Amino acid sequence: MSHQPSYRDLENRIKELENILLNNASKEYNQAIKDSEERFKALSEAASEGIFITEKAICIEANKSGCKMFGYSHDEIIGMVATNVFDESSQELVKHNIRREFDDKYEAIGLRKDGSTFVAEIYGQNYIYQGRNVRITSIRDITEYKKAQQALINSEEKYREVVENAGDGILLGNLKGEVIEVNQAFLNMTGYQSEDILNKHIKHLFDPAKMKEKPLRFDLLNEGQSVIIERDIIGKGGQVIPIEMNSKRPHANYYLTIVRDLRERRNVENILKQKNKELLEAKEKAEESDRLKSAFLANMSHEIRTPMNGIIGFAELIKSDISKEGKDNTYLDIIINSGHQLLNIINDVLEISRIETGQVKLNYKQFDVNYLIRELMTFFSHTASLQHNQLLFEASEEELIINCDEAKLRQILTNLINNAVKFTQNGTIEVSYKVIDSMLQISVKDSGIGIPEEYLSRIFDRFLQAENRNLMHNGTGLGLSICKKYIELMKGDIWVDSVVGTGSTFTFSLPVNTML
Repeated sequence: MSHQPSYRDLENRIKELENILLNNASKEYNQAIKDSEERFKALSEAASEGIFITEKAICIEANKSGCKMFGYSHDEIIGMVATNVFDESSQELVKHNIRREFDDKYEAIGLRKDGSTFVAEIYGQNYIYQGRNVRITSIRDITEYKKAQQALINSEEKYREVVENAGDGILLGNLKGEVIEVNQAFLNMTGYQSEDILNKHIKHLFDPAKMKEKPLRFDLLNEGQSVIIERDIIGKGGQVIPIEMNSKRPHANYYLTIVRDLRERRNVENILKQKNKELLEAKEKAEESDRLKSAFLANMSHEIRTPMNGIIGFAELIKSDISKEGKDNTYLDIIINSGHQLLNIINDVLEISRIETGQVKLNYKQFDVNYLIRELMTFFSHTASLQHNQLLFEASEEELIINCDEAKLRQILTNLINNAVKFTQNGTIEVSYKVIDSMLQISVKDSGIGIPEEYLSRIFDRFLQAENRNLMHNGTGLGLSICKKYIELMKGDIWVDSVVGTGSTFTFSLPVNTML
């Protein structure tokens, strides 16, 4: 028969079981706490923010990010007063928020071990940990974020400044076509107030009838195209304002329209049209005047030449008869010379008029330059001898065949040689030429009186000789002007070098096709 346990035995057994249960529960609880702490530590070490645990404002734990953020080692930061890692300007704020257990985000200036500072975003909460009142705080370095935020603000301010100071009107519209922003230039242009336009569809700014004829092309804007078009906008007072609209969709959420006031441009265009009309009428009158002048000069030239030729001709006949009788013919010489001078004046005036009215035509042909110059030297030999001058011309015996207007070249050389002979006494007149890069360059050099320096820049002007008594000699002063215009017609150039008392050299060049 088995032994039955007594009550005491049972009581002792129950106590043993209670002890066993209590011991097991304590172990599990302790293990749970240990596991929780390890998970917290792993999470805090992985966090990019600095995480700190403080008790009575003294740091009792910190993660790696927190230590790195402030530049301290883990051992250095443990035991530090929380406010010591903040700039003096922020210490009172941090201390105050710790005391009142402030549980919202705020900003302060963090202070690193090396003395540098940064903008810190702080978020802290108080907890009861193992019967202790601790504060867990996370800190983020938001310096770059603040810089980016300030850059954005500056950018927006610049944008606003540009928009408000723009000369053109600027409108922003939402995807419904409603105006959501307008600058002052547009309001000044139209007379509207911002409340008259904002949150209203842009079509209300236009005449409905015109909208039907020329609708707004939101479809093209949605395809990414820019639409530039001229329209009439209705101002607040009902005035019609011609504008140029440049619209596009720069962003997925809005449209942009730049409006340019065309009133001033239209006024200028109208003025220009009127001026062009007046200029055209003046041009037509001038052309008609030139035609009449040319016709008059041609007619007068003919009418004057006929009696002048008669006067000269009959004077020469009378001179011939008088010479046969052995009588003095001085007066007749004066009549004949004056008649020739007058005839030359008529020819020069007529020729300059023909050049200026575009009636001179060029006749290119091939001829020998050497032969032409020798012929002119022979022609002027008698006149040169009367002035006791010597004519010089050196050229090769070979022909120099060129393609040019022979008559114009003959007249140019005639004028230049005649002037050289006329303004030289007891001296030399030398004609020379050379070919440089398909350009024929001819010079007429004399040892005459020379030209004062103040006249060199105007020597080819019309009637210069008549305007300046220092240059006075028989003639109109048109010869050099005619030479210059002939040379320019043939795409050439002419210039002069001169020293008073030493002589002058007139040189001109012409583009010609030479065939040696």
